[in-house]
Amino acid sequence: MSTINTNGLNVNYPVPGVNNNSQGFRNNFTNIKQNLDIAANELTDLQDSVVLKNPLGNAAINNDMANVLIANASTLGFRATTYNLGGDLIGPVTIDLGIADVHYGTLGGNILLTFGNWAPTGTLSKVTLILSTSNVPNNYTISFPGEVIISSDNFGTTLLNNYQTVGVTPTLTFPNGCTELILECYSTDCGDSIYITPVNRPYQSVQIKTRTPASTGDYGDVNGTVCVDPAATQLTITSSLANDFFVTNSTSTLYTGMPVVFTGTSFETNVAAGSTYYVGNIANTTHFTISANANVSGNVNLAGGTGNMYLNPVSYVYIATNDFNANVFNRSIANISAPNIITVSGSTANLVANMPIVFTGDPAGNTGNLEVNTVYYIRSVASSDITVSRNRFNGIAGAEVNTLTTVTAGNVDIDYTIYEGSDIFRRIPLQPF
Repeated sequence: MSTINTNGLNVNYPVPGVNNNSQGFRNNFTNIKQNLDIAANELTDLQDSVVLKNPLGNAAINNDMANVLIANASTLGFRATTYNLGGDLIGPVTIDLGIADVHYGTLGGNILLTFGNWAPTGTLSKVTLILSTSNVPNNYTISFPGEVIISSDNFGTTLLNNYQTVGVTPTLTFPNGCTELILECYSTDCGDSIYITPVNRPYQSVQIKTRTPASTGDYGDVNGTVCVDPAATQLTITSSLANDFFVTNSTSTLYTGMPVVFTGTSFETNVAAGSTYYVGNIANTTHFTISANANVSGNVNLAGGTGNMYLNPVSYVYIATNDFNANVFNRSIANISAPNIITVSGSTANLVANMPIVFTGDPAGNTGNLEVNTVYYIRSVASSDITVSRNRFNGIAGAEVNTLTTVTAGNVDIDYTIYEGSDIFRRIPLQPF
Protein backbone atom coordinates (compact mmCIF):
# COMPACT_ATOMS: atom_id res chain seq x y z
CA MET A 1 0.00 0.00 0.00
CA SER A 2 1.23 3.45 -0.88
CA THR A 3 2.24 5.74 2.01
CA ILE A 4 1.58 8.98 0.08
CA ASN A 5 -0.54 11.26 2.35
CA THR A 6 -2.04 14.54 1.10
CA ASN A 7 -3.98 15.39 4.26
CA GLY A 8 -1.39 18.05 5.20
CA LEU A 9 -2.13 20.10 2.10
CA ASN A 10 -4.33 23.19 2.61
CA VAL A 11 -6.29 23.14 -0.62
CA ASN A 12 -8.04 26.45 0.30
CA TYR A 13 -4.82 28.42 0.63
CA PRO A 14 -4.30 31.24 -0.32
CA VAL A 15 -7.64 32.86 0.55
CA PRO A 16 -8.78 35.27 -2.20
CA GLY A 17 -8.95 39.02 -1.30
CA VAL A 18 -6.95 38.57 1.88
CA ASN A 19 -3.37 39.39 2.71
CA ASN A 20 -2.13 35.78 3.19
CA ASN A 21 0.93 34.88 5.23
CA SER A 22 3.70 33.17 3.20
CA GLN A 23 3.94 30.38 5.82
CA GLY A 24 0.95 28.66 4.26
CA PHE A 25 2.81 28.41 0.95
CA ARG A 26 5.83 26.93 2.67
CA ASN A 27 3.68 24.36 4.50
CA ASN A 28 2.03 23.23 1.24
CA PHE A 29 5.37 23.06 -0.63
CA THR A 30 6.90 20.97 2.18
CA ASN A 31 4.00 18.53 2.11
CA ILE A 32 4.18 18.23 -1.69
CA LYS A 33 7.94 17.54 -1.57
CA GLN A 34 7.56 14.89 1.10
CA ASN A 35 4.91 13.07 -0.93
CA LEU A 36 6.95 13.34 -4.15
CA ASP A 37 9.90 11.76 -2.33
CA ILE A 38 7.63 8.94 -1.13
CA ALA A 39 6.26 8.49 -4.71
CA ALA A 40 9.79 8.38 -6.14
CA ASN A 41 10.85 5.68 -3.68
CA GLU A 42 7.74 3.63 -4.36
CA LEU A 43 8.14 3.91 -8.17
CA THR A 44 11.79 2.89 -7.90
CA ASP A 45 10.79 -0.10 -5.79
CA LEU A 46 8.15 -1.08 -8.38
CA GLN A 47 10.64 -0.77 -11.23
CA ASP A 48 13.06 -3.03 -9.35
CA SER A 49 10.45 -5.61 -8.31
CA VAL A 50 7.57 -5.99 -10.75
CA VAL A 51 7.32 -8.38 -13.75
CA LEU A 52 7.31 -6.42 -16.99
CA LYS A 53 6.23 -7.20 -20.53
CA ASN A 54 7.63 -3.95 -21.98
CA PRO A 55 10.81 -2.03 -21.09
CA LEU A 56 10.64 1.05 -18.90
CA GLY A 57 12.47 3.82 -20.67
CA ASN A 58 15.80 2.56 -22.01
CA ALA A 59 16.26 -0.10 -19.31
CA ALA A 60 16.51 -3.74 -20.41
CA ILE A 61 13.77 -6.08 -19.26
CA ASN A 62 14.90 -8.37 -16.44
CA ASN A 63 12.20 -10.65 -15.09
CA ASP A 64 14.50 -12.84 -13.01
CA MET A 65 12.23 -14.14 -10.24
CA ALA A 66 15.22 -15.10 -8.02
CA ASN A 67 13.54 -18.35 -6.92
CA VAL A 68 10.44 -16.53 -5.60
CA LEU A 69 7.35 -18.75 -5.32
CA ILE A 70 4.57 -18.28 -7.89
CA ALA A 71 1.55 -20.28 -6.76
CA ASN A 72 -1.90 -21.30 -7.99
CA ALA A 73 -1.38 -19.93 -11.50
CA SER A 74 -2.75 -21.08 -14.87
CA THR A 75 -0.36 -20.72 -17.78
CA LEU A 76 -0.77 -20.66 -21.56
CA GLY A 77 1.77 -20.71 -24.35
CA PHE A 78 4.93 -20.86 -22.23
CA ARG A 79 8.03 -21.66 -24.29
CA ALA A 80 11.43 -23.13 -23.48
CA THR A 81 14.48 -21.07 -24.39
CA THR A 82 17.11 -22.62 -26.68
CA TYR A 83 20.85 -22.24 -27.08
CA ASN A 84 22.97 -23.37 -30.02
CA LEU A 85 26.11 -25.10 -28.73
CA GLY A 86 27.65 -25.20 -32.20
CA GLY A 87 27.99 -27.37 -35.27
CA ASP A 88 31.34 -29.08 -34.66
CA LEU A 89 31.46 -29.96 -30.95
CA ILE A 90 34.55 -31.72 -29.64
CA GLY A 91 36.22 -32.00 -26.22
CA PRO A 92 34.74 -30.24 -23.14
CA VAL A 93 31.24 -28.80 -23.64
CA THR A 94 29.60 -26.72 -20.89
CA ILE A 95 25.82 -26.82 -20.41
CA ASP A 96 24.91 -23.57 -18.63
CA LEU A 97 21.35 -23.79 -17.32
CA GLY A 98 21.42 -20.04 -16.77
CA ILE A 99 21.50 -19.50 -20.54
CA ALA A 100 18.63 -21.67 -21.79
CA ASP A 101 16.36 -24.62 -21.02
CA VAL A 102 17.24 -26.48 -24.24
CA HIS A 103 20.79 -26.85 -25.58
CA TYR A 104 21.43 -28.30 -29.04
CA GLY A 105 24.44 -28.95 -31.22
CA THR A 106 26.17 -31.33 -33.65
CA LEU A 107 29.17 -33.43 -32.66
CA GLY A 108 32.44 -33.22 -34.56
CA GLY A 109 34.23 -35.65 -32.25
CA ASN A 110 34.06 -37.11 -28.75
CA ILE A 111 32.70 -34.69 -26.14
CA LEU A 112 32.75 -34.41 -22.33
CA LEU A 113 29.74 -32.60 -20.85
CA THR A 114 29.84 -30.41 -17.75
CA PHE A 115 26.87 -28.62 -16.18
CA GLY A 116 26.49 -25.29 -14.38
CA ASN A 117 23.90 -22.96 -12.82
CA TRP A 118 21.55 -25.59 -11.42
CA ALA A 119 18.64 -24.30 -9.32
CA PRO A 120 18.99 -24.38 -5.50
CA THR A 121 18.71 -27.62 -3.53
CA GLY A 122 15.11 -28.58 -2.86
CA THR A 123 13.85 -27.58 -6.29
CA LEU A 124 13.76 -29.61 -9.53
CA SER A 125 16.00 -28.16 -12.22
CA LYS A 126 16.25 -29.71 -15.68
CA VAL A 127 17.71 -29.12 -19.11
CA THR A 128 17.00 -30.80 -22.45
CA LEU A 129 19.94 -31.80 -24.66
CA ILE A 130 19.51 -32.34 -28.41
CA LEU A 131 22.77 -33.80 -29.70
CA SER A 132 23.21 -34.75 -33.35
CA THR A 133 25.94 -36.38 -35.39
CA SER A 134 26.57 -35.76 -39.07
CA ASN A 135 29.20 -38.49 -39.28
CA VAL A 136 27.60 -41.77 -38.21
CA PRO A 137 30.59 -44.02 -39.04
CA ASN A 138 32.75 -42.33 -36.38
CA ASN A 139 30.13 -43.07 -33.70
CA TYR A 140 31.33 -40.32 -31.38
CA THR A 141 31.23 -40.75 -27.61
CA ILE A 142 29.27 -38.50 -25.23
CA SER A 143 30.81 -38.57 -21.75
CA PHE A 144 29.08 -37.27 -18.62
CA PRO A 145 30.49 -35.86 -15.36
CA GLY A 146 30.82 -37.94 -12.21
CA GLU A 147 27.64 -36.43 -10.71
CA VAL A 148 25.54 -38.40 -13.19
CA ILE A 149 23.77 -41.26 -11.42
CA ILE A 150 24.81 -44.78 -12.42
CA SER A 151 22.29 -47.06 -10.81
CA SER A 152 20.15 -50.16 -11.14
CA ASP A 153 17.76 -51.02 -13.94
CA ASN A 154 15.06 -48.94 -12.24
CA PHE A 155 16.62 -45.53 -12.84
CA GLY A 156 19.85 -43.85 -13.83
CA THR A 157 22.01 -44.11 -16.93
CA THR A 158 21.54 -47.88 -17.16
CA LEU A 159 18.16 -47.13 -18.75
CA LEU A 160 19.83 -45.43 -21.71
CA ASN A 161 20.18 -47.02 -25.11
CA ASN A 162 23.91 -47.70 -25.84
CA TYR A 163 25.08 -46.74 -22.34
CA GLN A 164 28.30 -48.07 -20.90
CA THR A 165 30.75 -47.07 -18.17
CA VAL A 166 34.30 -46.46 -19.36
CA GLY A 167 36.42 -46.59 -16.21
CA VAL A 168 34.25 -44.49 -13.92
CA THR A 169 32.85 -42.26 -16.67
CA PRO A 170 29.25 -42.72 -17.89
CA THR A 171 29.27 -42.64 -21.71
CA LEU A 172 26.83 -42.90 -24.59
CA THR A 173 27.27 -43.67 -28.26
CA PHE A 174 24.73 -43.23 -31.04
CA PRO A 175 22.74 -46.45 -31.58
CA ASN A 176 22.76 -48.03 -35.01
CA GLY A 177 20.85 -45.89 -37.50
CA CYS A 178 20.44 -43.02 -35.02
CA THR A 179 21.74 -39.52 -35.81
CA GLU A 180 20.06 -37.55 -33.00
CA LEU A 181 19.77 -38.10 -29.26
CA ILE A 182 17.33 -36.11 -27.11
CA LEU A 183 18.06 -36.39 -23.39
CA GLU A 184 16.49 -34.75 -20.36
CA CYS A 185 18.95 -34.10 -17.51
CA TYR A 186 17.63 -33.06 -14.10
CA SER A 187 18.70 -32.56 -10.49
CA THR A 188 17.04 -31.81 -7.14
CA ASP A 189 20.22 -31.02 -5.21
CA CYS A 190 21.85 -28.24 -7.24
CA GLY A 191 23.72 -30.65 -9.51
CA ASP A 192 25.29 -32.90 -6.88
CA SER A 193 23.21 -35.76 -8.36
CA ILE A 194 22.23 -35.66 -12.01
CA TYR A 195 19.70 -38.02 -13.58
CA ILE A 196 19.26 -38.64 -17.32
CA THR A 197 16.09 -39.77 -19.11
CA PRO A 198 15.94 -40.65 -22.83
CA VAL A 199 13.30 -38.75 -24.78
CA ASN A 200 13.51 -40.10 -28.33
CA ARG A 201 15.10 -43.52 -27.76
CA PRO A 202 13.73 -46.73 -26.20
CA TYR A 203 14.99 -47.96 -22.86
CA GLN A 204 17.67 -50.64 -23.15
CA SER A 205 15.30 -53.34 -21.88
CA VAL A 206 13.03 -52.80 -24.92
CA GLN A 207 15.78 -52.20 -27.42
CA ILE A 208 14.70 -54.72 -30.08
CA LYS A 209 15.28 -53.58 -33.64
CA THR A 210 13.76 -54.91 -36.84
CA ARG A 211 16.83 -55.47 -38.99
CA THR A 212 19.09 -58.23 -40.28
CA PRO A 213 22.61 -57.32 -39.08
CA ALA A 214 25.94 -58.46 -40.45
CA SER A 215 27.65 -61.03 -38.23
CA THR A 216 30.16 -58.35 -37.24
CA GLY A 217 27.39 -55.86 -36.50
CA ASP A 218 27.28 -52.25 -37.59
CA TYR A 219 27.98 -48.79 -36.19
CA GLY A 220 26.24 -48.33 -32.85
CA ASP A 221 25.80 -52.02 -32.02
CA VAL A 222 26.84 -52.86 -28.46
CA ASN A 223 26.81 -55.87 -26.18
CA GLY A 224 23.14 -56.68 -25.57
CA THR A 225 21.74 -55.26 -28.82
CA VAL A 226 18.85 -57.43 -30.01
CA CYS A 227 17.52 -57.57 -33.57
CA VAL A 228 14.86 -59.58 -35.34
CA ASP A 229 14.45 -60.16 -39.07
CA PRO A 230 11.80 -58.14 -40.92
CA ALA A 231 8.50 -59.90 -41.36
CA ALA A 232 8.77 -62.74 -43.88
CA THR A 233 6.20 -63.64 -46.54
CA GLN A 234 4.55 -67.04 -46.22
CA LEU A 235 3.95 -68.81 -49.53
CA THR A 236 1.30 -71.39 -50.32
CA ILE A 237 2.56 -74.53 -52.09
CA THR A 238 -0.13 -76.01 -54.30
CA SER A 239 1.73 -78.85 -55.97
CA SER A 240 5.06 -80.45 -56.77
CA LEU A 241 6.51 -81.99 -59.92
CA ALA A 242 8.40 -85.20 -60.47
CA ASN A 243 11.39 -83.18 -61.73
CA ASP A 244 11.85 -81.79 -58.16
CA PHE A 245 10.10 -78.42 -58.56
CA PHE A 246 7.60 -77.00 -56.12
CA VAL A 247 4.88 -74.76 -57.60
CA THR A 248 3.70 -71.57 -55.87
CA ASN A 249 1.99 -68.35 -56.91
CA SER A 250 5.19 -66.25 -56.88
CA THR A 251 8.89 -66.79 -56.22
CA SER A 252 9.70 -63.06 -56.07
CA THR A 253 10.51 -63.15 -52.32
CA LEU A 254 12.78 -66.20 -52.57
CA TYR A 255 16.52 -66.37 -53.14
CA THR A 256 18.97 -69.22 -53.55
CA GLY A 257 20.12 -70.48 -50.16
CA MET A 258 17.19 -69.02 -48.24
CA PRO A 259 16.43 -71.20 -45.19
CA VAL A 260 12.76 -72.23 -45.15
CA VAL A 261 10.46 -74.40 -43.08
CA PHE A 262 7.33 -76.12 -44.39
CA THR A 263 4.15 -76.23 -42.31
CA GLY A 264 0.84 -77.95 -42.89
CA THR A 265 0.42 -81.53 -44.04
CA SER A 266 3.31 -82.58 -46.27
CA PHE A 267 2.25 -84.32 -49.48
CA GLU A 268 5.90 -85.23 -50.20
CA THR A 269 7.50 -88.17 -48.37
CA ASN A 270 10.98 -86.56 -48.58
CA VAL A 271 9.84 -83.24 -47.09
CA ALA A 272 9.18 -83.15 -43.34
CA ALA A 273 7.10 -80.36 -41.86
CA GLY A 274 9.09 -78.37 -39.29
CA SER A 275 12.51 -79.24 -40.72
CA THR A 276 14.77 -76.61 -42.29
CA TYR A 277 15.50 -76.70 -46.03
CA TYR A 278 17.17 -74.27 -48.40
CA VAL A 279 15.85 -72.76 -51.61
CA GLY A 280 17.81 -74.10 -54.58
CA ASN A 281 17.13 -73.34 -58.23
CA ILE A 282 14.53 -70.62 -58.85
CA ALA A 283 13.55 -71.58 -62.37
CA ASN A 284 10.92 -68.93 -63.00
CA THR A 285 8.22 -66.89 -61.28
CA THR A 286 6.39 -69.97 -59.98
CA HIS A 287 8.85 -72.92 -59.86
CA PHE A 288 11.71 -73.59 -57.43
CA THR A 289 13.64 -76.48 -55.91
CA ILE A 290 14.84 -77.07 -52.36
CA SER A 291 17.98 -78.61 -50.90
CA ALA A 292 18.70 -80.28 -47.58
CA ASN A 293 22.00 -78.37 -47.13
CA ALA A 294 23.00 -74.73 -47.07
CA ASN A 295 25.28 -75.06 -50.10
CA VAL A 296 22.28 -76.38 -52.11
CA SER A 297 24.56 -79.04 -53.58
CA GLY A 298 21.61 -81.26 -54.49
CA ASN A 299 17.85 -81.12 -54.78
CA VAL A 300 15.41 -82.90 -52.52
CA ASN A 301 13.72 -85.51 -54.72
CA LEU A 302 10.03 -84.82 -55.20
CA ALA A 303 7.58 -87.44 -56.44
CA GLY A 304 4.92 -84.97 -57.55
CA GLY A 305 1.64 -84.32 -55.79
CA THR A 306 -0.92 -81.76 -54.68
CA GLY A 307 -2.23 -80.51 -51.37
CA ASN A 308 -1.91 -77.66 -48.87
CA MET A 309 1.64 -76.88 -47.70
CA TYR A 310 3.06 -73.58 -46.59
CA LEU A 311 6.58 -72.30 -47.04
CA ASN A 312 7.85 -70.07 -44.23
CA PRO A 313 11.19 -68.26 -44.60
CA VAL A 314 13.13 -68.88 -41.40
CA SER A 315 13.35 -65.75 -39.24
CA TYR A 316 16.09 -65.21 -36.69
CA VAL A 317 16.68 -63.27 -33.52
CA TYR A 318 20.21 -61.81 -33.26
CA ILE A 319 21.91 -61.05 -29.95
CA ALA A 320 25.19 -59.10 -29.79
CA THR A 321 27.70 -60.52 -27.32
CA ASN A 322 30.28 -57.75 -27.82
CA ASP A 323 30.57 -54.17 -29.03
CA PHE A 324 31.03 -53.35 -32.72
CA ASN A 325 34.77 -53.43 -33.39
CA ALA A 326 35.20 -53.94 -37.14
CA ASN A 327 37.24 -52.01 -39.67
CA VAL A 328 35.01 -50.61 -42.40
CA PHE A 329 36.00 -50.27 -46.05
CA ASN A 330 33.86 -48.42 -48.57
CA ARG A 331 34.30 -49.35 -52.22
CA SER A 332 32.51 -49.08 -55.56
CA ILE A 333 31.47 -51.54 -58.25
CA ALA A 334 32.84 -51.32 -61.79
CA ASN A 335 30.31 -53.62 -63.47
CA ILE A 336 28.19 -56.72 -63.00
CA SER A 337 28.22 -59.70 -65.35
CA ALA A 338 25.44 -62.26 -65.56
CA PRO A 339 24.94 -64.63 -63.96
CA ASN A 340 26.98 -63.99 -60.81
CA ILE A 341 30.18 -61.94 -61.25
CA ILE A 342 30.66 -58.57 -59.53
CA THR A 343 33.72 -56.63 -60.69
CA VAL A 344 34.92 -54.17 -58.06
CA SER A 345 36.87 -50.94 -58.47
CA GLY A 346 40.21 -50.37 -56.80
CA SER A 347 42.13 -52.66 -54.48
CA THR A 348 40.74 -56.02 -53.35
CA ALA A 349 43.34 -56.30 -50.57
CA ASN A 350 40.69 -56.20 -47.85
CA LEU A 351 38.28 -58.56 -49.57
CA VAL A 352 38.29 -61.98 -47.93
CA ALA A 353 35.95 -64.90 -48.45
CA ASN A 354 33.11 -65.18 -45.91
CA MET A 355 33.29 -61.55 -44.71
CA PRO A 356 30.07 -59.45 -44.64
CA ILE A 357 29.32 -57.06 -47.47
CA VAL A 358 26.44 -54.57 -47.74
CA PHE A 359 25.44 -52.74 -50.92
CA THR A 360 24.13 -49.17 -50.76
CA GLY A 361 22.98 -46.44 -53.12
CA ASP A 362 20.61 -47.34 -55.96
CA PRO A 363 19.44 -43.86 -57.06
CA ALA A 364 18.47 -45.16 -60.52
CA GLY A 365 17.86 -48.86 -59.91
CA ASN A 366 20.86 -50.19 -61.88
CA THR A 367 21.75 -52.90 -59.37
CA GLY A 368 21.95 -56.04 -61.45
CA ASN A 369 19.39 -57.59 -59.03
CA LEU A 370 21.59 -56.95 -55.99
CA GLU A 371 19.44 -55.82 -53.06
CA VAL A 372 20.66 -52.66 -51.33
CA ASN A 373 20.93 -52.45 -47.52
CA THR A 374 20.94 -56.25 -47.36
CA VAL A 375 23.72 -58.34 -45.83
CA TYR A 376 25.59 -60.64 -48.22
CA TYR A 377 28.77 -62.64 -47.65
CA ILE A 378 31.74 -62.85 -50.01
CA ARG A 379 31.97 -66.35 -51.45
CA SER A 380 35.02 -66.02 -53.68
CA VAL A 381 37.63 -63.43 -54.70
CA ALA A 382 39.50 -63.75 -57.99
CA SER A 383 41.50 -60.70 -59.13
CA SER A 384 38.87 -57.92 -59.24
CA ASP A 385 35.91 -60.28 -59.43
CA ILE A 386 33.87 -61.50 -56.50
CA THR A 387 30.83 -63.69 -55.99
CA VAL A 388 28.48 -63.35 -53.04
CA SER A 389 26.00 -65.39 -51.03
CA ARG A 390 22.89 -64.36 -49.13
CA ASN A 391 23.76 -66.68 -46.24
CA ARG A 392 26.62 -67.90 -44.11
CA PHE A 393 26.58 -71.09 -41.98
CA ASN A 394 29.24 -71.99 -39.43
CA GLY A 395 31.36 -69.14 -40.78
CA ILE A 396 31.22 -70.32 -44.42
CA ALA A 397 29.33 -68.46 -47.17
CA GLY A 398 26.53 -70.53 -48.67
CA ALA A 399 25.36 -70.90 -52.26
CA GLU A 400 26.38 -68.00 -54.46
CA VAL A 401 23.81 -65.66 -55.95
CA ASN A 402 23.38 -66.72 -59.58
CA THR A 403 20.52 -64.47 -60.63
CA LEU A 404 22.50 -61.28 -61.32
CA THR A 405 21.91 -59.37 -64.54
CA THR A 406 24.51 -57.47 -66.55
CA VAL A 407 25.17 -53.82 -65.72
CA THR A 408 27.94 -52.27 -67.81
CA ALA A 409 30.73 -50.06 -66.52
CA GLY A 410 29.60 -46.53 -65.72
CA ASN A 411 25.97 -47.55 -65.23
CA VAL A 412 26.22 -49.25 -61.84
CA ASP A 413 24.37 -47.17 -59.25
CA ILE A 414 25.42 -48.97 -56.09
CA ASP A 415 28.50 -49.04 -53.87
CA TYR A 416 29.43 -51.52 -51.20
CA THR A 417 30.80 -51.60 -47.68
CA ILE A 418 32.77 -54.50 -46.20
CA TYR A 419 33.30 -55.21 -42.51
CA GLU A 420 36.55 -56.71 -41.24
CA GLY A 421 36.20 -57.62 -37.58
CA SER A 422 34.96 -60.01 -34.93
CA ASP A 423 31.61 -61.77 -35.17
CA ILE A 424 29.64 -60.14 -32.38
CA PHE A 425 26.13 -61.46 -33.19
CA ARG A 426 24.74 -64.85 -32.33
CA ARG A 427 21.77 -66.09 -34.36
CA ILE A 428 18.79 -68.10 -33.07
CA PRO A 429 16.17 -69.45 -35.51
CA LEU A 430 12.54 -68.67 -34.78
CA GLN A 431 10.55 -71.73 -35.72
CA PRO A 432 6.80 -71.49 -36.39
CA PHE A 433 4.39 -73.17 -33.99
